[in-house]
Amino acid sequence: MPENAVPKILFLDLESCGVNALKSDLGFVVIFGYKWAHEKEAHSIVLSQTDLRNFDDSKLLVKASKLMAEADLLVGHFASVFDRRFIQGRLLINGLPPIPMTKLRDTCMISRSVANFSSNRLKHLAKILGMKNQKLENNWPDAWFQIMRGNMEALHDLAIYCEGDVLALEELYNRLKVFDNPHPRLYMDRAKCGVCGGNVQYRGFSWVGQNKYRRTQCSKCGRWSRETTRYKGE
Repeated sequence: MPENAVPKILFLDLESCGVNALKSDLGFVVIFGYKWAHEKEAHSIVLSQTDLRNFDDSKLLVKASKLMAEADLLVGHFASVFDRRFIQGRLLINGLPPIPMTKLRDTCMISRSVANFSSNRLKHLAKILGMKNQKLENNWPDAWFQIMRGNMEALHDLAIYCEGDVLALEELYNRLKVFDNPHPRLYMDRAKCGVCGGNVQYRGFSWVGQNKYRRTQCSKCGRWSRETTRYKGE
């Protein structure tokens, strides 16, 4: 990626159905919700009625894999535990090639690491952080039962719910990323914040063992970081 290029961040969420929708050998993907960071609207890839009846998510997986391969960074909620592993399991079963090991930021795990909230579920975090995009309500488990019977109206209603989750996910990520110290650097220019691209200011020092490093703070998002080269001044 060029030094000043805007990174391609893909927010994702999937909905699965089956005997056990949490396991990729007992369930299958019915909806892949996504949104690029530069877009205003979320989208979803939905199984056709024929593919739903045949429990065939191969065409959906091909489209989802192509999107994920284009991303510089993936973002999902609990995605490191569920979404990515579920998709990889379905790719294996369908005899499809793997997705690249693109860096993934899991907002559930970030929340766990930086705070001790009573719950790290997306719905709870959206509420306590006063987010604009709240997680939508759904009629689980009846909706999933209806989808397994081939009800396309229920499937499209679930797609709207999934897209709502993606919008809430993006807003949560933007709130958490300032606190996410392990977040990979997306902007290579060291005069810029590695996460949002804003200008940084030098503010104090950080010590690692016997070495001293200049500490920086982004004037745009407020995120703290430090230089990687040891400070040799007085």
